[in-house]
Amino acid sequence: MAAVARRLISRGFPLSPRLCRLASGVIPGVPRALDDVVRLDHLRRLPPDQILQIWASHHADKRELAASALEEREFSLLRARGGESGSFIWPLKRGGGHMLLFSQFSSAHSMFAFTALEDYRRSPELAPPWLSVLLFDELLDDKGLALVRAEADADRLTKDEVENLLSLVRRFYGTDDYDKVWAFNHFQKRFDIDAYISSV
Repeated sequence: MAAVARRLISRGFPLSPRLCRLASGVIPGVPRALDDVVRLDHLRRLPPDQILQIWASHHADKRELAASALEEREFSLLRARGGESGSFIWPLKRGGGHMLLFSQFSSAHSMFAFTALEDYRRSPELAPPWLSVLLFDELLDDKGLALVRAEADADRLTKDEVENLLSLVRRFYGTDDYDKVWAFNHFQKRFDIDAYISSV
């Protein structure tokens, strides 16, 4: 896709921002390995602090991306809890109110995939992806850290929203606030949506 986009641009064809993002490889909801995102062989030769610096700067000025890093304990917790309680809803403040996003976790791909709850209710198979949060464990064994990347449809989410949603995934799957995710998945009578939304 990127090669096709470069050829079109070199011949003077304008590309839409959406096509340029697709050409750059940012497609929310698509599973990928860390090697699809960065040169993993290069990162393996660097110390952890330098990896973190490169990872942060690589994502800093891209409006459809956000990134963070996890220690092994938090990574294991997010994966285990994602597998145990794979679905959740996320309030997204818009204007004077909010809308809800819905996420599902794929253990096979270590990925949270987000879509609009209304779209999911209408047709789960056709609901367009808004965001994916990918957990990469390729550096855990030798560097002691896991990298996390949020990839968004920039036509649907702002950079601040992407960063906030990534932070919320870490909060609700990686801290004591997980009780809300657990209740949503396993005991919905105990899930108080109004209290949850006001806490976010």
